[in-house]
Amino acid sequence: MRGGLLVSPARIVFLIVTAVFAVLASRELYASIRTASISIVAERIERGDTVTNDIAARYAARAIDVVDGHYCRSDIVAAGVTLVLAQLDRQNVNINYDAWVAAASNARRYLQYALSCMPTNSNFWLRLAAVQSTIAEEPLAIAEMMKRSVVLAPYDESIVLTRFYFWNDFTGATLSAASSAVDGDLTTMLKLGDRCRVNATMKAVSPQLRPAFDRIWASVGEGATARFRQRCSR
Repeated sequence: MRGGLLVSPARIVFLIVTAVFAVLASRELYASIRTASISIVAERIERGDTVTNDIAARYAARAIDVVDGHYCRSDIVAAGVTLVLAQLDRQNVNINYDAWVAAASNARRYLQYALSCMPTNSNFWLRLAAVQSTIAEEPLAIAEMMKRSVVLAPYDESIVLTRFYFWNDFTGATLSAASSAVDGDLTTMLKLGDRCRVNATMKAVSPQLRPAFDRIWASVGEGATARFRQRCSR
């Protein structure tokens, strides 16, 4: 009789595993409900839809709350990155310095958090470098962030072309500190990049980037660069 009352170890393990999955599922559901509006507004911004400054500010603040909620789900974190960067882009340091400082600080903090969740995300390293450069250009620190971005996505054309935009804006000191990464991106652009997209990107090369650009242009050879002299029909 007593043997029939005993619960087998397998059944105990099954019940424990079921309970754990139920708790995790509940937490994921709660996270989805709490952050649903954040994702919706982020998608509107990414599509280029009109989002008022008040709404952008409100949902950027909610995204910052995600840091305290310790959510590391990729879709939630990515939506937050969109919102905090949009909030920073809407600030004008010459009109409201305090608001700009707050937005820049929040963006840096959030991106650091995003990278703690997804340290292999090349775009997040790039964005953190860009935000840091707007706060204070620290050549060695920014160079390391950009190097990580290059290592993690050396041939992703969209990322490479986006990085070019920031390389074009960084100071000579930062470009010097990240010279190998700069050379790698420029070489990839000129050898492998879509002719029309690269042509559109490199229309204006900054004075500080020009020496590296001209050197890489010469090094890849006429065979690689001749195609960029062709007219783009699109």
